[in-house]
Amino acid sequence: MMTAASLVAFALVFLGATTGLSALMAAAVLASGGALRRRGPWVERRAAAGALVLPPLLALGLVAALAADSALGVWAGTDHCLDHDHHLHLCLLHGAAWASQAWALALVVFAGTFAAVRSGLSLWAHAVAQRSANRLRSLGTELAIRGCFVVPSRERFAFTAGLVSPTVLLSSAAWESLSPDQRDAVLAHELGHLAHGDLWRRAALGFAASFGAPLLASRVLGVWSLAAERICDRRAALAVGRPSTVASAMLALVRTSSQRTAPAGAV
Repeated sequence: MMTAASLVAFALVFLGATTGLSALMAAAVLASGGALRRRGPWVERRAAAGALVLPPLLALGLVAALAADSALGVWAGTDHCLDHDHHLHLCLLHGAAWASQAWALALVVFAGTFAAVRSGLSLWAHAVAQRSANRLRSLGTELAIRGCFVVPSRERFAFTAGLVSPTVLLSSAAWESLSPDQRDAVLAHELGHLAHGDLWRRAALGFAASFGAPLLASRVLGVWSLAAERICDRRAALAVGRPSTVASAMLALVRTSSQRTAPAGAV
């Protein structure tokens, strides 16, 4: 009879496959960082996204195939286990023995809890970012471009936040310190994040990274984020016609902005 305990072995396969594939793909992306950068930010971003998304998907496909093979035997009324001793093996009918293995249970519980905490923290960061965006938007003044707000603040910042209602937020201090061309560059950069769906993409990749190899997956997510910034810089350069204007605007914000101003889920 199939029980929940029979799924322990399949969970181990998923964890092992996900971690192994994540480590291999992440290491490949990190090792070829220079080559990827030379090919452009779009290539770099796609490579990083693939290294984050493919491991859990491939592992899930492997587990589904193994479970389907076992389920097919159950449906056909055949018991392949009669051909061998009841040792530990992948089986929906006779896999409950895995639950008696303390190390297997401990590994599944630990890895499951670790992934749940990581994904929960990622979702919480985006929820906080949405709440912060709503609050700042209520205090700010909307510009001629819909979804862009200038918020009264002595801090210099410019970021995009909010999965449900994405908003571009700039402080009054930053807005007043920039020239008209620099303002256009900053707005074009932030609107690029909206056009490319960077907020929800980063949220999805952060969730996928929670199942990947610790540390390595986080570094690959950082590669994706930097590539996304470079793409938006190029978009801004095309919008204003001068890359130097984009560079000067971003440099002015980076030099004077506080790292604590933007919420964790913002871009």
